[in-house]
Amino acid sequence: MSDIIDQANDNIERDTALAIEAARRPVQAEPVACGRCYNCEESLPGATCFCDADCRDDWQARRAAGR
Repeated sequence: MSDIIDQANDNIERDTALAIEAARRPVQAEPVACGRCYNCEESLPGATCFCDADCRDDWQARRAAGR
């Protein structure tokens, strides 16, 4: 029979394993549509991430420079 300390240790082990797994996942390469342009923050309809190719290119250039 497990006591409260055993249960707490099990929770810690589970949470640690989940955190390690999340940290090992690759970072998403492309942005997810959120209703705003990732570059200029203009409102966008539908499932688009950038208002035009110039904004997309500018965002990609700044992101590459930040790496």
